[in-house]
Amino acid sequence: MNRQGLQELIRGQLGGTATPMAAQLALDAVLKAIADGLAADGIVKLARFGTFRVQQRAGRRLLLPGSDREFNLPPRNTISFHEH
Repeated sequence: MNRQGLQELIRGQLGGTATPMAAQLALDAVLKAIADGLAADGIVKLARFGTFRVQQRAGRRLLLPGSDREFNLPPRNTISFHEH
């Protein structure tokens, strides 16, 4: 499902009377709140839904198939989600 699909689901949950813009604003507000929570605390727990968590991914060596080229990927942060 993509962003447009989520907006349509939100619009349906609001009774179908909400405008597409209202559904878009609601989706944007939720996504921004999750992103802000992850930036501040590194974890966002939603009761009866799941937990978003920032995790550190270690750096690694990458070899391209059919080539002698080698790259070192630096460590980076990723977001994981686990259902409750």
